[in-house]
Amino acid sequence: MLDERHPLPSYTKKTAQLAKEILLSVRWGKPGIFWALYENTFLGAKAVSGLEADLIKKGQHIQHITPDVDNEKNIIDAIADNNNWDKTVFFIMHMGSKTDKNTYQLLDSQSAFFTNNRIRVVYWLSEKDFVSSVQNMPPYWFCQIKLTEFSDLPSLDYLFSIVIKKTWEKLSSLEETSEQKEYFEMPPLEDLFSLDIRRDKEGLTKRAHIFIKLGIFYYKQKKYDKASQFLDKANEIAEVLQDEQFSLEAELITALFLAKKEIYDSARWVKKKVSLISPERSSTWNAIGELYTLLFMFDESLSAYQAALDLDTNDPISWQGLGEVFLQIGQTTQAIDAFQKSIQFAPNFSYAWHGLGKSYLAKNDSEKAIEAYKQSLEIKYHQANLWFELGKLANDDLAQSALQHALELEQEKAPAWNLLGNIYYRSGKFNKAMQAYYRSVQIEKDFGWAYANIALIYSQRKEYENATLLYIKALQNIQDDQEKSNVLYKLGNAYRGLHKYRIAINTYNEANNLHTKSNFLDKKLQSPGPFEKKLDISPTSDFPKDDNKPEVEPASLPETSKPILINVNPKLKKGKNSMMLRKVLETNKKASKVEYWLELGDYYVRNHMHDLAEDAFVIAVDLDPNNGWSYYNLALARTVNGSYRDAVPLYEKSIHLFEKKKNKASSWNQLGNVYRRLNEPSLAVAAYEKARVLDPPKSSLLSRARLSLMSNCYAK
Repeated sequence: MLDERHPLPSYTKKTAQLAKEILLSVRWGKPGIFWALYENTFLGAKAVSGLEADLIKKGQHIQHITPDVDNEKNIIDAIADNNNWDKTVFFIMHMGSKTDKNTYQLLDSQSAFFTNNRIRVVYWLSEKDFVSSVQNMPPYWFCQIKLTEFSDLPSLDYLFSIVIKKTWEKLSSLEETSEQKEYFEMPPLEDLFSLDIRRDKEGLTKRAHIFIKLGIFYYKQKKYDKASQFLDKANEIAEVLQDEQFSLEAELITALFLAKKEIYDSARWVKKKVSLISPERSSTWNAIGELYTLLFMFDESLSAYQAALDLDTNDPISWQGLGEVFLQIGQTTQAIDAFQKSIQFAPNFSYAWHGLGKSYLAKNDSEKAIEAYKQSLEIKYHQANLWFELGKLANDDLAQSALQHALELEQEKAPAWNLLGNIYYRSGKFNKAMQAYYRSVQIEKDFGWAYANIALIYSQRKEYENATLLYIKALQNIQDDQEKSNVLYKLGNAYRGLHKYRIAINTYNEANNLHTKSNFLDKKLQSPGPFEKKLDISPTSDFPKDDNKPEVEPASLPETSKPILINVNPKLKKGKNSMMLRKVLETNKKASKVEYWLELGDYYVRNHMHDLAEDAFVIAVDLDPNNGWSYYNLALARTVNGSYRDAVPLYEKSIHLFEKKKNKASSWNQLGNVYRRLNEPSLAVAAYEKARVLDPPKSSLLSRARLSLMSNCYAK
């Protein structure tokens, strides 16, 4: 009789889902490594036969390999003897407790064999096999395996009993005592702890590390509830053992897990405890590095990963973590070097390839970024977000395929449907484009660009009434001024098609007020959006980049001769990320310096994370109200976010605090840009003139730019 806890519908559903994922890798021509974990022999047999039947129906062959029985050949040799890899799924049976550790090392060293030949493998594991596999596998595998569990949960009590049983077996091999003879079966847990602490405390500590590994495994699988159970058990053991190293590791992984869930209080003690107990394992330092990164403590994170590499210079996880930190702080060259090192030691580490792609993208090398993303997806195909990123970067043919892959993995992704519609639009498949846009708005009712793109198709069909209604709906849900301007021009065209010329002219004027660089000849007026935007707060693209970029300098003393008549009281936004920044301020000593927040805010600006940039600069203002750069940068962030009126007093404050004329000129120049956006031409002209007087050496270049802007200000 089937276990009542696992009724047939639940079992068949999981089998069907696993079959679907395997067949997806077959259809896409990708390798696939799957783990199938079963609770008991009967359930395992049913799952094996059910999956085999589903795959055979779809034209796949199944080959069973049992390395613990068929010792004459290893797994690689057995697969290599098969000449039909494209249509074969390999079932590896019972690779676990009896498997030689060399088998895992061989599989790791030959990982390229599976990837390059697009091998599909399912490892069938009992709970006991599962424990041994997690214990022996390389940790970077944790995030790449696709796990299916044919049970509600691997029994924590059962897994714990495995650890205790190993301990008891070792104790039984020792000289028997009268105390041991009293037990004919496994002793109570408390007694076993007592015996083991007296005789083999180190042995129990080593075995107990499996609970940490199980916690990390499920953490990397993003199954946080299960991770929490194993980590709680590890902490219980730590209390009994009173081993400082093990206690630090158990509590540290728990803190990392909680920080990932945006619960930061438990992480406060970490830095002090690490300083008192220097970890002896590279894996512990890696966890410290990851935790510090989550807390924006980048210097400490770099030090932690370096400490891990001092213990094991070939650790791919350490190099990958180091690369992520370098990427966070904008040191892309060092990030690329670190990710390449990680790949050197683990060629099939998908996260390292992903990080390498992000680093190339940060250096505006989209071709190399695309290749790195493709390699990451070649190793781990079920990354919906990465397929979506590839769809945004690649040319239309590759982008269409990437977006379709993303949507097969995660159908409820409105931006992906919208981008797919854009590709159909550009290829002239307007009906398909319309269907994709409609799917987008069905998923996300306030996705403005999908409405605008449907309206664009209606305009082409000369159905202007429908188009105007949809453009108006789009404008209600688009926040960016430049994008609003684009949609307003398109709305003006629709009104013109309806012969409503006065409304059309007013709409064009409104578009021009929002973004003066838009014009009737802009090719984007005939293209669907959204469009890739670059940070552009300078008055002209010919303006030298470095002229207006502030360098972090010591705070200047305010000029006491001139009273400050404005009231500037910036406040943090109310959100989880803002709370997190406040938490960083409380836990990180370096966060008490203004320069830390200016650099962090600059990083957020470069990566278009403007709300977080505002929050970072607000904290900088709080820390030192007399630093002009704090107000200047906060004003820039407000400008980019379209809060022009809020930016005005901040620029004025920075002008008052700056001592150098060049810095004052920068503030006046940006203030002129803001006045221009607010349709205050006389104030804009006056501000530009102030900047010109303060910074005359560049008058020829600046004058041309400002005169052009002044003409825009006065344009009717």
